[in-house]
Amino acid sequence: MTSTTSTPGLTDEQQPIPSGYWQREASHNPRPLTPMGSSLFVDGVDTSFRKVFADFGLLIEALEYAEIRGYVYNHLKPFGAPNGGAGRMPPKAVLWLALRLHPAFRKRLAVCKKARAERLDRQLIDRWFDEWRPRFITDIARWRAIDLAALTNSDLAIHLELLRTWLFEAFDVHFYLSGGNGFPLARLAFFCRDHLGYGDLQSLSLLSGLSEASSAPAAALAHLADHLRGDDTLRAALLQARPNDVPSIISRAGGTAAAQFDQYMAEYGCRAMRYEVVEPTLGETPQLVGQLLQDQLRRPSDMRAEQEALARARAAATGQALAALPDDGRREEFLALLAEAERVYPVREDNEFYTISVPFALCRFAALETARRLVASDSIAQLDDVFFLRWDEAIAALRVATEAFAERVIDRRAAFAAAEAFDPPASYGDEPPAPPLSVLPREAREVMEVMMYVQEKVFEAETSSVHAAVGALEIHGRAAAKGKRTGIARIVMGEHEFDKLQADDVLVCPITSPVWSILFTKVSALVTDTGGVLSHPAIIAREYGIPAVVATGNATRVIRDGQRIEVDGDAGVVRILT
Repeated sequence: MTSTTSTPGLTDEQQPIPSGYWQREASHNPRPLTPMGSSLFVDGVDTSFRKVFADFGLLIEALEYAEIRGYVYNHLKPFGAPNGGAGRMPPKAVLWLALRLHPAFRKRLAVCKKARAERLDRQLIDRWFDEWRPRFITDIARWRAIDLAALTNSDLAIHLELLRTWLFEAFDVHFYLSGGNGFPLARLAFFCRDHLGYGDLQSLSLLSGLSEASSAPAAALAHLADHLRGDDTLRAALLQARPNDVPSIISRAGGTAAAQFDQYMAEYGCRAMRYEVVEPTLGETPQLVGQLLQDQLRRPSDMRAEQEALARARAAATGQALAALPDDGRREEFLALLAEAERVYPVREDNEFYTISVPFALCRFAALETARRLVASDSIAQLDDVFFLRWDEAIAALRVATEAFAERVIDRRAAFAAAEAFDPPASYGDEPPAPPLSVLPREAREVMEVMMYVQEKVFEAETSSVHAAVGALEIHGRAAAKGKRTGIARIVMGEHEFDKLQADDVLVCPITSPVWSILFTKVSALVTDTGGVLSHPAIIAREYGIPAVVATGNATRVIRDGQRIEVDGDAGVVRILT
């Protein structure tokens, strides 16, 4: 891991830039991270990626992360290459020999061959269903049952240490599953490309509608709205109320309405809005749920009908593919690849709930309890100061209550504000040449092709780095969900602006996390600055049957709030109409 720190006395522009080539990682971190968020996210992901790459025998040592002027960047470090692989590429013949003769490369390639032959990807998916998922359900229930307020400061410090260890273990599982998902999805995509001439969207049409975790929060909310709609008096009161008052009205109504609302908040409320502990969880924003409930009461969404339509489209796509294949052998190969992809496709969103969203929410709850005690001991001035401490510092502050962090927090708040005002470049340094895959042995070449495919389709870093000129009437990105829709653009830069969305608006945002899926019943289309066809917003858009264009680079800056735009999810183009 490479994590930069500020040098005292230097302005933001004077801060040193780490050597090598770094691409901005905006698909998960569109905004600067707080010090606490950084100490959890940046410190955790690098180690996890190293484990995944080593176990698959990839000729990549790490996906290293760095904070540069407040923003998150990363780069791939090739296995055995100094300085992140920068510098002159040796001749292909030399590379060919090194890969086959050097002991370190021979050992790595042997691991790769074994992982491929034993289908490590399939083993990881099996472990998710048989071991990891049940264990996370048990672990989460145990963590949530702890009464944080009843812990002594010493016990709360231990709680923070154990929670961080568990979070990093969850990261390991999450990134292992990226390999488990990646191989079946890439193999299906490669087959469809080579034998059917399909692009990404045609291949993914075979899977759309299978990611139930994406649509579950909205489906449950629609079910709750159906129940509330049956009580005319309660329904009228809810529609006339301010969104902030909806939860209290339901609570006063009592009975099954209150019980179902409480159950919904208990089940879905313990979710981080993004990969940061500073943002309130869904459970801390019941007014948002109130607003969404009002939307459902005014204009019910039929999630069951939408899922049935996706299932019919999926069956039709499968039939068309089978009809286009020349013989039974190819059809059997296609069906086998499709069956594997169908099994793993839902895991990408399902595991995120257990391995990312809930763990981050639990860390936030522990941080807030820590904040209350540090305010009481005058170590910090206000509750949200805690997010400008790193996790280790929060633990230390609990153990030594007399230490004051006031100056440190002030300096870091100033640095954070400067970072938010800074327009970060898409990359730093000179991009090194990509090693030619043709020199690799066959097994390693396939594994590397899969890895590169998954990285591109999740992050789409190159396309996301292309910016349209301000004033442009067309913005190009990646087609992520089919269809064409016209609507009013609503620029939503973060969770704090969710209340701007009106029914049938086009959601234009930097990126979405899976928790944003609850908004998708009310929007008509989606446009994002970053992310690829396998990013969370793209998957969610396909599950809701709304057109989406992702990886536009800077749509949130080119499009003005309230403009009328057309989202062409087939061509990957956004057109500004007014």
